Amino acid sequence: MSSGRLLHIAGSPRGARSRSGAVARHLIEKLGAESVETLDVAAMDLPAFDGAIIEGRYALIEGRSVSPEIEEAWRAIGKTIEHFLAFDTYVFSVPMWNFGLPWRLKQYVDVITQPGLAFTVDANGVNGCAVGRRAILVCSGALDIRPDQPSNALDFQTAYMRTWLGFIGITDVHDVQIKPTYGPPEDVEAAMAQGYADAGALADRLSRAARV
Repeated sequence: MSSGRLLHIAGSPRGARSRSGAVARHLIEKLGAESVETLDVAAMDLPAFDGAIIEGRYALIEGRSVSPEIEEAWRAIGKTIEHFLAFDTYVFSVPMWNFGLPWRLKQYVDVITQPGLAFTVDANGVNGCAVGRRAILVCSGALDIRPDQPSNALDFQTAYMRTWLGFIGITDVHDVQIKPTYGPPEDVEAAMAQGYADAGALADRLSRAARV
């Protein structure tokens, strides 16, 4: 598939200093998508998702009336999901925080993952609304817990993202690992060099597949 419209979801609050972000930008440049938009979750105004909003969703599903404030909140959440689903390809730059995701990225995931909007449920199970899209995870972390390393059971970063993407219907998922990003400078430089190389190789493979 072509990269088409691509959304880069930047999960790090570190901006230009983000290692996952740097490799993600390198990958995106190599992919040559028709259009690219970057969403900085640390800076965006994410819809509130507190107890009142959650209760309001149950009320709306059941056909009960809610306050204008709750209606407006769910309109904002709906627009966030519509925006997400308007893209063909997603590149997530994901730093590892405490074995998992940065909290603002997790908040974005929580806002997106709404029944009837991002997925539906019927007698056959869960049906994701993002079927047919592609996702690429650029995952960085201070600990070297890549899939081939002894401590990879501590990786609740890549595993979580792959599980969530599958839940909303995205099964064409690729990842680039940048680890370790903490330690002797030569180790970090080697991890970054490998990350750039892996990102470039992945972009080449995906571009060749799109041309076949």
